[in-house]
Amino acid sequence: MLRYPATALLAISAAFGQTQFEVVSVKPNTGGDRAVRIGSPSPGRFHAENVWLRFLVQTAWNVKDFQVSGGPAWAASDRFNIDATTDSAATFDQMRPMLQKLLEDRFQMTLHRESKEFPVYELVVAKGGSKLPVSKEGSCVPRAATPQPPVPGQPKPNYCGMAEWGPRGLSGNSISTQQLAATLANILQRPVIDKTGLTAAFDAHLKWTADQTTPGLMAPDLPLPAEPSADPGPTVFTVLQELLGLKLQAAKGTVEVLVIDRAEKPSAN
Repeated sequence: MLRYPATALLAISAAFGQTQFEVVSVKPNTGGDRAVRIGSPSPGRFHAENVWLRFLVQTAWNVKDFQVSGGPAWAASDRFNIDATTDSAATFDQMRPMLQKLLEDRFQMTLHRESKEFPVYELVVAKGGSKLPVSKEGSCVPRAATPQPPVPGQPKPNYCGMAEWGPRGLSGNSISTQQLAATLANILQRPVIDKTGLTAAFDAHLKWTADQTTPGLMAPDLPLPAEPSADPGPTVFTVLQELLGLKLQAAKGTVEVLVIDRAEKPSAN
């Protein structure tokens, strides 16, 4: 069993010149709003609202919900607001190791890695061939290396290579099949392995009927979608095959899991 303290993963941010946040505020969220917000509103700033410890672990190590287990019961229920800043213009990805250090320091958290056999989906080309629509020129804008803060009153830019998703669909421009597989893993809460062999970027704007197979974000107090009705409409499996010429086939695979060994509720500041 390999212990995996957050300090072991500071190489990325150390190379960038920053190993931890300079200023950190952690407060319990006791409001009734269940909306979850997490990201980098501006370079060098990390903001999380209405988040729980297991979700913070997912974000810090860039893994899915099904890859995190263990920890006290409150790690999947109690919500927190976090604001943290650095003295550099670090991007969100460069701040992930800093978030790992924050969890170690403020939540007294330790964890380790395990390999477990999971039911997985393999994303393959369906019989009849791929139907991936070629990405349209001008359908999106390249994402800057250093993201700029949103402009008040202006819609969020439609960035290339990014997909928005939920239990009822997904939308992305100039994405790859690897990005599609990663997005589907979030929606299905099951590992999805890209075995299409396709490399071209494409646009995808898909809608399907939510059911028990598409739980999406596993947030506390959020129920699973209802069982399908007598006339349920197309499933995610049908839509992928009919519109993209891709198929999800069930398989078994080994998945790395992060197990929380210990965590303490942080004192508010």
